[in-house]
Amino acid sequence: MKHFLESSEQCPLSKSIIDLANAIDGESFYFILQLLKWINKNIKYPQPANIEKNDIFRKRTATQIIEDGHATGCSDYAIVFIAIARAKHIPTKYVEVISKDYFEDTDLNRVRGHVFAECFIDKEWFGIDPMAGVIKFNTKYPGYVVYAKGLDSWDLGIFDIDSMRVKFKEFANQYKSKHIS
Repeated sequence: MKHFLESSEQCPLSKSIIDLANAIDGESFYFILQLLKWINKNIKYPQPANIEKNDIFRKRTATQIIEDGHATGCSDYAIVFIAIARAKHIPTKYVEVISKDYFEDTDLNRVRGHVFAECFIDKEWFGIDPMAGVIKFNTKYPGYVVYAKGLDSWDLGIFDIDSMRVKFKEFANQYKSKHIS
């Protein structure tokens, strides 16, 4: 559990992140609600038209995303959420999932997934969708297969769209051999 309180390369517990966490009101669930509101107000999607998504996709830290004020998608929302929640001493996991229909597609370059977070509050884990601003009272993800859980995207070896495609294809081939006949 202590592992999910750690600073990571993509979710650093920098002074600016800690100061931001301390500026958001509340503890426990109330803090999570306030954090989701803060993210919704301060991180915009999609990114500005003059920025190519794949030039920055999975390449920024939480601090950079906050400074830029825009997200490329769910992973950026999760990175910001995770860094701030950990700065408030809430153990938080990065959860990479793949859409179940991805495993049936013949073109595995068309990546389809989502990123959730899981927070340990009041002695149990809760799923959080930072992009949608939703708290789930479980850690089940209908319609998805969990690829991996870790500290952040980089911890899972996903640094950009190309590394994501490679990792997802490898996983899909293993998954299909075990689960799809």
